Amino acid sequence: NNAIRGDGNPKLSATIMVVGCLTNIVLDAVLIFGFNMGIQGAALATIASQGLTAIWGFSYYLKGKSNLKFTKTSLKLDMNIVKIIFAIGSAPFAMQLATSLVQVISNNALRTYGSDLAIGAMATISSIVMIFLMPSFGLVQGMQPIVGFNYGAKKYDRVRQAYRYSATACTIIATFFFLCFQIFPHQIISMFGVGSDLYFKFAENYLRIFMLLTFANGIQPMSSGFFTSIGKAGLGIIMSLTRQVIFLLPLIIIFPMFMGIDGVMYAGPIADAAAFVLAVVFARRELG
Repeated sequence: NNAIRGDGNPKLSATIMVVGCLTNIVLDAVLIFGFNMGIQGAALATIASQGLTAIWGFSYYLKGKSNLKFTKTSLKLDMNIVKIIFAIGSAPFAMQLATSLVQVISNNALRTYGSDLAIGAMATISSIVMIFLMPSFGLVQGMQPIVGFNYGAKKYDRVRQAYRYSATACTIIATFFFLCFQIFPHQIISMFGVGSDLYFKFAENYLRIFMLLTFANGIQPMSSGFFTSIGKAGLGIIMSLTRQVIFLLPLIIIFPMFMGIDGVMYAGPIADAAAFVLAVVFARRELG
């Protein structure tokens, strides 16, 4: 799908992804509940939807409609290209790795200063955060080929325009989620299962505090994707690590020493604020 999008056909790429997801959801319902197949039904649904999207994606190339052609010479590795791919891909890789690392450190802090109830609440909130970040990641992926193409063509006005439009869209979406987190925390958490009154009380408070600066959260991944797409992979990696590693990890370790379990909660918005300021400074310096 990434290759199809980069080949100049983002609509097909998006269609394949949406159809694959919907197929998985429908087959999950049919196989798990309709045929009482349980976890086996979920596995078969995933395999079937992945098979469908794979065949659909390959057919785009096999029909000869693509700019990218599959040839024997394409199978020979060009180390210069491989190095560029690794450099560009290192930023999103670092972000995914950092997310997992933050989860490990957070769980240890919650276990030390809280209880299993706190860990369960954090697991729910982590799922909510991922849903919140998905639109931002989608906008970043949509922005990157546009920025990369225009930057290479030296059309810098269009580069600035693409970044500003994308950053504005990210901020609007983030503000919407911020309002949802602050106004409807109970309803949002209830979507992920049932729990005791104590669990909901803790999870709602945690969600409100941890995501207090959600409205500023989209700029950091946007800036990371922007710098990666213009060939400044090193700066893209730094931007991708600012919130999770450079700011959030130390705060999660240090704050609970003085504030107990509340320190884990307040580490989130402070890391968001610091990452936002750094992303804005570097983006303004680059865009002029």
